[in-house]
Amino acid sequence: MPTDYNIEKEVALIEIINLPGEGFVAELRIDSASYMFDRQGLQHLIVEKRKNGLNASVEENALARINSFSSAFGER
Repeated sequence: MPTDYNIEKEVALIEIINLPGEGFVAELRIDSASYMFDRQGLQHLIVEKRKNGLNASVEENALARINSFSSAFGER
Protein backbone atom coordinates (compact mmCIF):
# COMPACT_ATOMS: atom_id res chain seq x y z
CA MET A 1 0.00 0.00 0.00
CA PRO A 2 1.38 3.42 -0.88
CA THR A 3 2.32 5.52 2.10
CA ASP A 4 3.18 8.86 0.49
CA TYR A 5 -0.29 10.38 0.86
CA ASN A 6 -2.41 11.85 3.63
CA ILE A 7 -5.53 9.74 4.38
CA GLU A 8 -7.33 12.94 5.38
CA LYS A 9 -7.25 14.26 1.79
CA GLU A 10 -10.26 14.11 -0.53
CA VAL A 11 -10.65 10.74 -2.29
CA ALA A 12 -12.40 9.93 -5.57
CA LEU A 13 -12.90 6.58 -7.28
CA ILE A 14 -11.55 6.75 -10.83
CA GLU A 15 -12.20 3.21 -12.06
CA ILE A 16 -11.99 -0.50 -11.35
CA ILE A 17 -9.40 -2.26 -13.52
CA ASN A 18 -8.80 -5.97 -14.14
CA LEU A 19 -5.02 -6.32 -14.27
CA PRO A 20 -3.74 -9.59 -15.76
CA GLY A 21 -2.15 -11.67 -13.02
CA GLU A 22 -3.34 -9.29 -10.29
CA GLY A 23 -7.12 -9.34 -10.55
CA PHE A 24 -9.33 -6.35 -9.92
CA VAL A 25 -7.84 -3.17 -8.48
CA ALA A 26 -9.35 0.22 -7.74
CA GLU A 27 -7.76 3.39 -8.99
CA LEU A 28 -8.35 6.15 -6.46
CA ARG A 29 -7.43 9.81 -6.75
CA ILE A 30 -6.17 11.08 -3.42
CA ASP A 31 -5.68 14.82 -3.48
CA SER A 32 -4.10 15.29 -6.94
CA ALA A 33 -2.39 11.90 -7.45
CA SER A 34 -3.73 8.50 -8.51
CA TYR A 35 -3.07 5.26 -6.63
CA MET A 36 -4.09 1.65 -7.25
CA PHE A 37 -5.37 -0.55 -4.43
CA ASP A 38 -6.17 -4.25 -4.40
CA ARG A 39 -8.80 -5.70 -2.07
CA GLN A 40 -6.39 -6.01 0.85
CA GLY A 41 -5.07 -2.48 0.39
CA LEU A 42 -8.60 -1.07 0.40
CA GLN A 43 -9.46 -3.01 3.55
CA HIS A 44 -6.38 -1.61 5.27
CA LEU A 45 -7.19 1.93 4.15
CA ILE A 46 -10.78 1.60 5.40
CA VAL A 47 -9.59 0.39 8.82
CA GLU A 48 -7.05 3.22 9.09
CA LYS A 49 -9.62 5.86 8.16
CA ARG A 50 -12.19 4.47 10.61
CA LYS A 51 -9.57 4.41 13.40
CA ASN A 52 -9.01 8.10 12.74
CA GLY A 53 -12.73 8.92 12.58
CA LEU A 54 -12.63 9.71 8.86
CA ASN A 55 -15.20 9.00 6.16
CA ALA A 56 -14.28 5.86 4.19
CA SER A 57 -17.37 5.68 1.96
CA VAL A 58 -15.42 6.01 -1.32
CA GLU A 59 -13.07 3.20 -0.31
CA GLU A 60 -16.00 1.06 0.87
CA ASN A 61 -17.76 1.61 -2.47
CA ALA A 62 -14.60 0.64 -4.36
CA LEU A 63 -14.24 -2.53 -2.27
CA ALA A 64 -17.90 -3.43 -2.88
CA ARG A 65 -17.41 -3.00 -6.63
CA ILE A 66 -14.28 -5.17 -6.65
CA ASN A 67 -16.14 -7.85 -4.70
CA SER A 68 -19.07 -7.63 -7.11
CA PHE A 69 -16.87 -7.87 -10.21
CA SER A 70 -14.85 -10.70 -8.69
CA SER A 71 -18.03 -12.68 -7.99
CA ALA A 72 -19.43 -12.01 -11.46
CA PHE A 73 -16.23 -13.11 -13.18
CA GLY A 74 -15.49 -16.05 -10.88
CA GLU A 75 -12.39 -14.61 -9.23
CA ARG A 76 -11.67 -14.89 -5.55
